[in-house]
Formats: sequence, C-alpha cells, structure tokens
Amino acid sequence: KDVIDAESNFAKDPLLAVVLGFNVQASEEIKKHAPTDKVKILCNDVIYRLIEEYEEWKKQHTKSLEEKELDMLTRPAKIEIMRVYIFRQNNPAVFGCVVLGGKLKPNDTVMTKDGKEVGLVKGLQKDSENVKQAGKNAQVAVSVDGLTIGRQAHEGDVLYTALSEEQFKKLKELKKHLSEDEKEVIKEIAEIRRRQNPVWGV
Repeated sequence: KDVIDAESNFAKDPLLAVVLGFNVQASEEIKKHAPTDKVKILCNDVIYRLIEEYEEWKKQHTKSLEEKELDMLTRPAKIEIMRVYIFRQNNPAVFGCVVLGGKLKPNDTVMTKDGKEVGLVKGLQKDSENVKQAGKNAQVAVSVDGLTIGRQAHEGDVLYTALSEEQFKKLKELKKHLSEDEKEVIKEIAEIRRRQNPVWGV
C-alpha cells in the first residue's frame, strides 16, 4: 500500500515517489516484490543512516532529472563558418564549421550576430558519420535548412543558436549543469537579443 501511494506521487513530483523503511523486516523482499519501478525504496535499521541514504538519493536523482530536462532544451552554441569548406550554398546549406563554444545539436535554430534567425540545423557529421551534438573546438559538417551562404551569411561569419526567452530562463535555472563556455555563449546571446528588446530574459 505504501508503495502504491508513493507511485501516485510520481507524476506530480518524482522526488516524492520514495518509501523509507526503518527497522522493517524482510526489506529486500519488499524491494523485490514492489509492484512498480517508479518508486525508490530505502530500508535501514539505523535511522541516521536511512536519512543519509535518502538525502544522497534525493541529491543524485535531482541531478539526473535536471540533466534530462537540460538535454531536451536548445543549448547555447557559437559556431564559425569555415572558409573554403562550403559544400552547398542552400537547400540546405552544407558547410564546415568550428564550434567556438557551447553545444550544437540537430533541430537548433541558428541566428546571425545581429539576431536574425536564418535557418534550422538538419544534421551534423564528423568523419562522414552523423553525430548527435558537437561541443567546443569540434569541427563538423553542418546542414542548415533555410540558410543561403552568400546571402544571409558568409565564410568566416559567426552564428549562434537562437534561444527563445523561455529557453533562456530555463537554462539560467539549470546553469549549474552548463559548462563555462556555455555560460559565456549564453551571455553573448542575451546581449544580442537585448539590442532589440532591452528587457529580454529579465
């Protein structure tokens, strides 16, 4: 019954889907026969150890939940279009780039340093293989739908991920999980956005 009650909390707050058993007999049997894998069961015959185990689980689980949430967001990224490595100018534009900071992923919208959104990242390749993301200093081939090289952007230009205001605020909440170069790039993106709207992200 306790496990089922705890499971009902999972949708509202996974951190409340936990059962603590103090001085409970057959604690391993409880864990083994629990009707769900959504509930964390902690048992110990020493109360302070039980509390310590709970605090450690809560800390690690919070970190895991926040990292999963972060993975679903557009990450701040700054890239430079490499000279000479223009493979296709449009439909989609395909070119080599170096990631100057942050993390670039497929489905990211990119903008110029003036804040103009110019296209959607369709894919990334390194050594002719598709990759899910590219971090700082990575050199990858990127395809961007909607961008025309020579019109909205040129060789040597810098592009940024076009974070929305909502994404920016969420990233600020999770900034402890961002790398230092991501934090720097997100500041630059905010500066670009605030040239058009001084209170953007405030």
